[in-house]
Amino acid sequence: MTAPHRDDREGKGGKPKSSASAESIAFLLLGGVVTGIAVGGGIDYAVGTFPLATAIGVFVGFAVALYAVYLETR
Repeated sequence: MTAPHRDDREGKGGKPKSSASAESIAFLLLGGVVTGIAVGGGIDYAVGTFPLATAIGVFVGFAVALYAVYLETR
């Protein structure tokens, strides 16, 4: 007797994976990075500093986006 075979196309709970979840992950990553750039650029513009806040904003936005992906996929 063999073990039951799980189809690789199935997600959690036996539901089939959809391309919508892949699209949402891509938009979460893109949105996080764009938001980080916008917030960092806004801080740079308001304070008048060298684009340090923009660089930090990119990394913070990417970290927030990865956390959002984690929450979406767990």
